[in-house]
Amino acid sequence: MYTIWKRSVPHPTLATFDAPARDVCTIQRQETNTPLQALVLLNDPTYIEASRVLGKRMSDSGDLKVAISNVFRQLTGRKIKEDELQLLVDLQENEYKKFATNLERTKGWLNTGEFKLDNGDDKALVAANAVVANTIMNADACITKR
Repeated sequence: MYTIWKRSVPHPTLATFDAPARDVCTIQRQETNTPLQALVLLNDPTYIEASRVLGKRMSDSGDLKVAISNVFRQLTGRKIKEDELQLLVDLQENEYKKFATNLERTKGWLNTGEFKLDNGDDKALVAANAVVANTIMNADACITKR
């Protein structure tokens, strides 16, 4: 991701995630997990598009559990626990049912950003997988590395 980085004022998204100002030396970054960070991850077009790309990758995979496990590993850096996996599988199934019955609901997830889907893609499946990917992005395990 490319962004303009001024010496004394970081980009607002970077400041939300505790990026230090570059006018002084920083030995250790502050680690926080605030509601504002969740708001950015849920609504910023960059993260919505990233969720869609991950959702597309998940839908291209044959096995849902393996796909969720791989995305979880990529975003958090650790293996997923069985109870976490089951929660995310249930979430994906529920979201897929909602999106399959009303394709209008997929527009927010599928039309934000530059990444375009193929005509043959199951839009409800990609949107449901994007919700799962965005949920993983909003997990404390992803936001704060411990």
